[in-house]
Amino acid sequence: MNVKLNRGVSIITALLAGVAIGLFGGLYIYYAWMPPNIVLRDSPPQFLAVGNEFPQYREVYIARVANRFNAHSDPALGLQEAFDLLGVTTGDIELKDAHEMVRVAAEVANRDLQRDPALRRFTENDQLAMVALERALQAALDTNAGPKNIQPGLPAQVRNQSRLIGGILWLLVAVVAGGVVYLVDQRVGRLTVSAQRDAASAGPPAASYTDQPASQPAPAARQAPVLHPPPPTVVSAGEVPLVSFPPCTYVHGDDQFDEDFAISGAMGELIGECGASIADRLGLDMPARVSALAVWVFDKNDFQSTTKVLMSEYAYGEPAIRGKLAARGEPVLAQNNGVIEVLTSTLRVLIQVSGLQYNTDNNPPNGYFERVTLNFTVYRRQST
Repeated sequence: MNVKLNRGVSIITALLAGVAIGLFGGLYIYYAWMPPNIVLRDSPPQFLAVGNEFPQYREVYIARVANRFNAHSDPALGLQEAFDLLGVTTGDIELKDAHEMVRVAAEVANRDLQRDPALRRFTENDQLAMVALERALQAALDTNAGPKNIQPGLPAQVRNQSRLIGGILWLLVAVVAGGVVYLVDQRVGRLTVSAQRDAASAGPPAASYTDQPASQPAPAARQAPVLHPPPPTVVSAGEVPLVSFPPCTYVHGDDQFDEDFAISGAMGELIGECGASIADRLGLDMPARVSALAVWVFDKNDFQSTTKVLMSEYAYGEPAIRGKLAARGEPVLAQNNGVIEVLTSTLRVLIQVSGLQYNTDNNPPNGYFERVTLNFTVYRRQST
């Protein structure tokens, strides 16, 4: 399996998720929060385009409002209708801003009347109606006679609802996209771990070094093995483990023994994996006489596995066996209550050996494991 390709899948997924979040976020900001003069829908008059030299949407709209006000038989009711049409009643605009809006529109209409009659947008009646409405609004300002109970109208409600719904949808898109990136990264990480572990564990096929019936004793001429136990492992005071996994136990007869544990960081991200599997066996007996276990740690930071081979006394004392297994990893003598340290670029894993029991058939003495328990504890490797 190509590790670079796996990393590329995670990167591409993250980029696509970022594009989706950014695109939806841009649309949300554009349609929910940009000024309504860009999105001309449910817009109060003060947000419509304002003309400088030539009349635009707002002046034409105000001219119609002013004409309705001027034609009303009841000035009070006409002013109230103007409040409604200008957005004062709904709270979209304050009374003083509505007055200023009408005043500017009247000035634009006055300038328009100075042009060629064929090009005019307004009539003199339009301009006079706007001046009358501007004076009525000024009087309402002076006497504080504006609407007392401002009720948000439908346009404001629609905009607020759109913002709320859009914000929730944007959040959901972000969560879903983040979840997809996380799941893909976890999946790719596990596939990479498996590929690297298989590559690191691949070695020459097991050979038979003691292919003899269980009833026959081992050759007496074999010299006693020279054993070199591993140095003691020290845990610094105050050093807190990143994670400690439940013990895993190999029992004679479990020919499919293969344990692995995913190592997660503080945010739940996959940063590595560790585990144990059968590394070597004596002869071709069934069930297998397992004489060595591979304990390994994969560090996602550098995409490499570090392996040590936990060997029985017999296997460790045989130069041929130890030499063959050295290609798999550093040979280590199995000792009850011993601790094996495996280091990677960012991880420090301690594997405690307990419950070690050898075979009782004397074929050969202390030749293969009857039972052994391994307990993995993972630490962040301290920088030196």
